[in-house]
Amino acid sequence: MLMADTMSIFFVVLGMMLAFSGLWLLCRGLWPEAVAAAAQRCSRRLWSSFLAGLPITIMMIAVSTILFRVLGPVGKIAGLGVICLYMLQAHTGVAGLATAIGGRLAAPHEEQRPWRSTLRGGVVLELAYLLPFLGWFVILPVSIIIGSGAANLGLLSRLRQVLATGGPVLSETDFTPSV
Repeated sequence: MLMADTMSIFFVVLGMMLAFSGLWLLCRGLWPEAVAAAAQRCSRRLWSSFLAGLPITIMMIAVSTILFRVLGPVGKIAGLGVICLYMLQAHTGVAGLATAIGGRLAAPHEEQRPWRSTLRGGVVLELAYLLPFLGWFVILPVSIIIGSGAANLGLLSRLRQVLATGGPVLSETDFTPSV
C-alpha cells in the first residue's frame, strides 16, 4: 500500500468523523425539541429505541433496494433520497444519543453552553466508531438504529400529546428561534 493510499483512507475517515459531529450539531440547532426528546429516551431506555428503530431500518433497506433494482435511473435517485431522509431522521436521534452520553460527562461550568454536551458525547461516540470491527460493524450501525428508534418514538409521543390535547400540530413557537 502506497503512502497516498494510506493518506486518502485517513482523510476520508477524518472527514466522516468531522461530518458526523457537524450533522449532530446541525440537528440540535434545527430541531432542539426532537433532539432533547431523543436524548431523554436514550438516557433511560436504549433497548426500546433499538427495537423501534430495527423495523424502520429494515423497511428503509427493502424500499431502497427495490427502488434501485426496479425503476432504473429514476429509482436510483429515489432510493438515494429514501436513504438520505432515513439518515437525516436517524442522525437526529443519534444527536440525542450523543447528548445523553455527553450529559453524563458534563463539567460543572457547562450550563451556559448546552450544545457542548452534544459535541462531547459525539466525540466519544466517534472514537468508539474507530475501533476496528467492533466500532465499524457493531457500534456504528447499532447507534444509527437506536437513533432512528429514538427519533421516531419521540415523534410519536409528541403526536400523541398533540392529539390528546386537541391542539394544533404546529404552533407559532415551533417557528421562532429559542434563545
